[in-house]
Amino acid sequence: MSITSFLHTQYPASQPAVDDTLFDTAALVFTIEKTFDAPVDVVWTAIDDDHAWKWLPFPGTGVKYDSPARGVGIVREMGSVFGPFRVLWVEKEKFWRYEPNQRITFGVVSGNWMQYLLVRQYGEDKFFTDLGDGRTKVVWKVAVTPRLPLRFSTWFPPAWRAAYLIGGLGPLFNRRVAEVARTTRPQPRSMDTNGIASAEPSNHRAEEGAK
Repeated sequence: MSITSFLHTQYPASQPAVDDTLFDTAALVFTIEKTFDAPVDVVWTAIDDDHAWKWLPFPGTGVKYDSPARGVGIVREMGSVFGPFRVLWVEKEKFWRYEPNQRITFGVVSGNWMQYLLVRQYGEDKFFTDLGDGRTKVVWKVAVTPRLPLRFSTWFPPAWRAAYLIGGLGPLFNRRVAEVARTTRPQPRSMDTNGIASAEPSNHRAEEGAK
């Protein structure tokens, strides 16, 4: 096997995360939460669209889907998935819960050399709550079982919470939420057959330069 092949090969997770039992068996389970001054559909889009996680302080980071489809059973790539950085960290995540604007749950089923050497199992469960008045609360539960070289890190849950709160939901994510809010049209109103104003689906992108 060539070095290039080795770096790109996906290895099955030692303990694939495919259901909620992960949150009972992982070596470390912790939760963080944060409230955003943005509507729930905006916060959801920032976390779930094709630009998700590009704000992380790691080269080439983001997500890649095989198709535009979203839903239970979908597998996506996450990590340093762009350009030459793919040789660093790429994991495949499978969704077993997908409830738009409400809840999303997924776990790692395979990873390249870096993921495989450092992590035995990993998964996330995110709750989105519409607080009204254009505010959204996100509760983010993480379950992880590091391999032996990093097992000691489970002794310091506050450090994990701080890293996820600052890196995952911190200033860079706030900037992404603001960007989504700017480029999303206000939810239009239309009349139903009874002459009563009703909401049409949102999340339509404003055309660039449109007034």
